[in-house]
Amino acid sequence: MKNLFSWWHDGHKRFWFFLLLAFVVFLLIRKNNLFTWIAGAFEESAQKREIQSLEEQIADLDEGISRMQSGPDAAEQYAREKLRFQADGEDVYIVNE
Repeated sequence: MKNLFSWWHDGHKRFWFFLLLAFVVFLLIRKNNLFTWIAGAFEESAQKREIQSLEEQIADLDEGISRMQSGPDAAEQYAREKLRFQADGEDVYIVNE
């Protein structure tokens, strides 16, 4: 039993023991630990991708608004192409590409 704790009297080994203990406490056990940092990085990258996607959708919508404001013919063309509207007595055929 005496040999089991003989390392405790060596100052260098005791220093490394407390350093390892501090590492375990601060990076693995606490609430704000290494694992939450990694999860936060993944969450941040997912949110950046979502923001980029939403910005592209906003740009497409802004382009559609500017086209529809250019005149009544443009609004009618947009309604027919994108929303598949039709006039009375008109047959519409949809071709999927």
